Amino acid sequence: MADIACPYTIVTPAGTINFTDGATDQFYIQGITGLGSAPVRAPIDDVPYGDGGIGHNFWKGGRHIVIEGLFLVTSVDCGPEQVGIWNDMEDSLRIALESIAATTTDTGTLVWLPQGQILYRVLGVRHDQPLECPPDQNFTVRNFSFGLFAENPDWSTI
Repeated sequence: MADIACPYTIVTPAGTINFTDGATDQFYIQGITGLGSAPVRAPIDDVPYGDGGIGHNFWKGGRHIVIEGLFLVTSVDCGPEQVGIWNDMEDSLRIALESIAATTTDTGTLVWLPQGQILYRVLGVRHDQPLECPPDQNFTVRNFSFGLFAENPDWSTI
């Protein structure tokens, strides 16, 4: 399970987005999937004309990461000013993600430092699942969710 209490950063050609960084207005992560173990590509065939199976070499697959959270705005009270800040935050996130969606050469970098660790984890990513930003709790909260794809299943450390 991913550590959702530590700060995360996505560095893209169109800008850097910091998540759960303690800022007054922040992209607050509530859930991440896909950072546990890498998916396993397990080619298995049935034994022809018999019981059992034939297991071939297993390999790691690319990671599909989903990040969910909310636009946490504490600099103003609820109302039009808050909605304006939500819209600005959504635009910043959308522009950053779209800059790493188009081609294989435009990749971003997901960086995080799990609590209690001394080395940052780094993963090259591209944007692969649409950004959604629905309102919640009678329009007092605005959530976000999006997906990233990492070709290399193993992160590096720095």
